[in-house]
Amino acid sequence: MILIVMLRQSVETQYPQIFAEFFAGIGLMRMGLEQTGWAVAYANDIDVDKKEMYEAHFGCADNAFHLGDIHHVDHQSIPDVTLATASFPCNDLSLAGSRTGLAGKQSSAYWGFIKILESLGRRRPPVVLLENVIGFLNSRDGKDFEEALFALNGLE
Repeated sequence: MILIVMLRQSVETQYPQIFAEFFAGIGLMRMGLEQTGWAVAYANDIDVDKKEMYEAHFGCADNAFHLGDIHHVDHQSIPDVTLATASFPCNDLSLAGSRTGLAGKQSSAYWGFIKILESLGRRRPPVVLLENVIGFLNSRDGKDFEEALFALNGLE
């Protein structure tokens, strides 16, 4: 499931195709976006093994990958971008997972992403792309999805 949200709109403004990739994993979002002309400016994940795979595939000359917990990312280290992507952990949302929702140990990382977007203030990217599992839509009878959308709505 992919959800794209416009946080700011302007018909007259042409935005550069630069993005920040949160919960980057091994870079699957980057692979897809670069094929359509986007350039990564920042990538973050907490997993050392994923960082190694990411850098093995893309190299590390661009210094895009920043290893660390989303809850401790310094928003000042994030460059200005047009798009922020988040493929946050689905363990607690998946039909095959614990079903504890956005309050669960893994999937609650979503709130760290929201905190970063809030912290960026005027530098907040105008577009956000969320990628997750179908179970996100009906987790806790839809309440998790609703709370996630309200959090994004509150950023405008």
